[in-house]
Amino acid sequence: MITVKLKLLKWELAAVFFIFLFSRMPYLGFDTFNTDVWKWKSRIYDFGTGVFTLNFEKTIQKYHPGVTLMWIGSGAVKVYNFYYETVRKVLPPDNDVQTIFELNFVQKLFIVIFLGVILTSIYYVLGNMFGRRYAVIVFALIVFDPFYTALSREIHLEGLLSTLMLGSFLWFYYYLENTKDSSRFVISGVLGALAVLTKTTAAFIVPFSFILAFVFYYLHNKRLQDSLKLALTPFYKWLMVFTTCFILFWPAMWVMPEQALQSLVKGVFDVGIEEGHEQLYFGRLVEDPGPVYYLVVFAFRSSILLVIGVFGFLIFSRKSYNSETKKFIFISLLYSILYLVEITLPSKKLDRYILPGMLGLMLTAGFFYDWLLGKLKSFHNFAFLWIFLPSFILFVQLVPDYFSYYNPMLGGLPKGIFVLEPKWMIGQKQIQNYFSALKEKEKLINFGNNESLDSAIMKPDINTRLTVGFQEKYYTQIHPFINVIGGRAVIQDLTPHAVRTKYFVYPVWDDKSKEENRFKLKYLDSIFLRNVEIYRVYARTN
Repeated sequence: MITVKLKLLKWELAAVFFIFLFSRMPYLGFDTFNTDVWKWKSRIYDFGTGVFTLNFEKTIQKYHPGVTLMWIGSGAVKVYNFYYETVRKVLPPDNDVQTIFELNFVQKLFIVIFLGVILTSIYYVLGNMFGRRYAVIVFALIVFDPFYTALSREIHLEGLLSTLMLGSFLWFYYYLENTKDSSRFVISGVLGALAVLTKTTAAFIVPFSFILAFVFYYLHNKRLQDSLKLALTPFYKWLMVFTTCFILFWPAMWVMPEQALQSLVKGVFDVGIEEGHEQLYFGRLVEDPGPVYYLVVFAFRSSILLVIGVFGFLIFSRKSYNSETKKFIFISLLYSILYLVEITLPSKKLDRYILPGMLGLMLTAGFFYDWLLGKLKSFHNFAFLWIFLPSFILFVQLVPDYFSYYNPMLGGLPKGIFVLEPKWMIGQKQIQNYFSALKEKEKLINFGNNESLDSAIMKPDINTRLTVGFQEKYYTQIHPFINVIGGRAVIQDLTPHAVRTKYFVYPVWDDKSKEENRFKLKYLDSIFLRNVEIYRVYARTN
């Protein structure tokens, strides 16, 4: 009987992993390039070089520090190069646009696989603590959440950070439920170390793990001193694993630990706290959007199911649980609230920073839906389908443009882009398709595969080529999509190129075409995403 249950559990966990994996596969690697992706690709290359040539000081690449991402990215590069040399019998060509997309796919695939393993372990923990139905609900909330989906498909930090932090929190709680199973605090400590090695904001998990242990015992015995003493032993064990893995997984800590730690401190205080980040917020350019910023982000970026689940819990179901479940809910809410406080204090704020807090709130929202389905009794399987079917349909409609999601209850995409500026570009495929059709219509000539813009820009035939100007912050995210159709993207502020560029694209939320004084622009057309105008296309007339 036990053997049968173990086999069923293995199949169940395998199903969870592959559902997550396949949910991320459509257009993966051919969907987006974020603002910082080229920096991270360069850091990944330098990190890998440092590891494989034993120059471990090179594994200090950024104050974030991004170590987990660079390990995953370096492994992907090695596999991709091995495939190229083994199957195609040559080295991957440099600066080839198809190679750029292929490597982007492989690196993102490795990230998705890694995240799938962590989420499968989270499902396992939740299922053992609160039952399969609750675990399925939380898994569905996470998998079909548009904002998490967007960030879990990127060569960047937030998807990794939020998943590793949640895993560390849940595995440590699971250990406190049964301290005889030491593997639980070991897994938690490993995940916690990887989270901090991903980004310094995850250092939150260190004091929180002690807070978690203290609150866990205090809510049980209501004795302050006893709870503090009881919390010290599991926290000490967790901290030993955390510290060991932090050193083990970051080679720079083997040879220059002082410099490595100094880089983290510099990132936290010099950049994270003292420096802001310029962005459009309610149509105004600001450095620090203020203390209620993340409440606005939660309102616009959260899925409808998350919002309904959180408020449904507070209004309808919060008194419907036993003491042990209430304890977990309280601690999970504490996790999200304290993390939101941590990221609100610095002046540097971006919408994606909220993701760990949002995942924590999904634990609470899950209890509301679990309570609701329990009320429906024999109809709960049918009801589960109807609750999550709208989210699944929206999930499919968004493919692959998950960053274009804004909460429909607050006006969706048409309103959201004027409240929270899309720092990471949306509608790349729509831009590419528009200019591909325009290039064919105007019979424009392709650039050569390795032909640079610099070598062509001053030639008389440049007007017969497809050249498109973008704001600098979007140029890094769009130029591969223009290159692959035989054109070249241009940075609008780069005057020697811009004065010879044929077309210009401005986002509707930041249309500065009227400020152009170097040449005249004529409105040509608009580019739409799900019937919403998001870009305006202009043509240079002189």
